[in-house]
Amino acid sequence: MKTQKEAQFESLYLDHKDKIYRLCLGFVREKELANDLFQEILIKIWRHLESFKGESEISTWIYRIAYNTALTHTAKEKKKAIQQTDFPENLDLAEPESYTQEKENQLHALYKAISSLPELDRIIATLLLEGTPYKSIAEISGISENYVAVKVNRIKTALTQKLNPQPHGN
Repeated sequence: MKTQKEAQFESLYLDHKDKIYRLCLGFVREKELANDLFQEILIKIWRHLESFKGESEISTWIYRIAYNTALTHTAKEKKKAIQQTDFPENLDLAEPESYTQEKENQLHALYKAISSLPELDRIIATLLLEGTPYKSIAEISGISENYVAVKVNRIKTALTQKLNPQPHGN
């Protein structure tokens, strides 16, 4: 028989696992490291589940844990000088079997472009792709909502330039 905590955690896991995992990929870029980070985040959510006070949305609370854990994790990895630059070939995106080859190519190009952005921009872009509101992104990243809007415009411009390079002289 499941305890209330186990049932709550299972529900949260099912609702948020894909978004958390993609956030992990936004931080570490390598599938194996993303798996490690994902597990670390889930453990922290489990350990601190009873401390959730309901002062924000549970999804914001979860992403804040994920964001902070990812920041700590990447700082440790940077100290070890294991910074990877290649983006994983096999992305575990929701319902990949429904994607056409063209859609997969577009997603790969998009995530490759996102992976070349600075760390905070990668996280904001990943959260935007998940449909996270600016207010939640601000709470998760610790920057103001207005600055999130500024960053989003800059990110969109940077991604557009990366995905649609214009030839010189035109």
